[in-house]
Amino acid sequence: MNITKKEICTDKPTVNKLIEAAIPLFATKGLAAVSVKELADAAGVNIALISYYFGGKDKLYAFVLESQLAILRDAIDAISKEEISAVTKLRRFAEILLVTNKKNPYIDRLFFTEVFSPTKYFDSLVKSATHHSHLFLQGCIEEAKSNGEFRSDIDSDLAAMSLLKILNLSFTAQDLFKELMPSKQNIAAEYMSQAIEIYLNGVAKRS
Repeated sequence: MNITKKEICTDKPTVNKLIEAAIPLFATKGLAAVSVKELADAAGVNIALISYYFGGKDKLYAFVLESQLAILRDAIDAISKEEISAVTKLRRFAEILLVTNKKNPYIDRLFFTEVFSPTKYFDSLVKSATHHSHLFLQGCIEEAKSNGEFRSDIDSDLAAMSLLKILNLSFTAQDLFKELMPSKQNIAAEYMSQAIEIYLNGVAKRS
């Protein structure tokens, strides 16, 4: 059973040190390649405290993964409650994705580390988070089709998948693009702004 936020007292300095140290290590190396000693050394705490607070390395990883993915899930839930059009929700999603990844730069790495090297938490955490994002985007696209804003021949499921992949590209290949386009000051923001408009123009109903 996974450890949830409710079961961890995150106001303890030692707990926060472990979480802050674990996020980049797990995101860049994966669960298997990170040792308990490495985690403890990075956090500057006694190695025994990982078991004391989390019940071991695996459960610390589960907590980190779940907490990071929950950030985007909570943002999507907030957008869903806004009384705005479906198209505006898609634009808001792009904006929130940019802000969220800027504040939490390892979310994307954690997600794709799981995609390419799945752990036992893939089904319960990663698939669930992906399903949540997909349902939100698919619902927005369906609504826009019903309102006559999007083309009726668009497959909502495939269109949702396409949008998520298009927007995520601004983070997954950001370092490479910085080298290819050094003149761009904020390439993620510029890409995101242009990508969402290109996408919306492509699916918009023609008059």
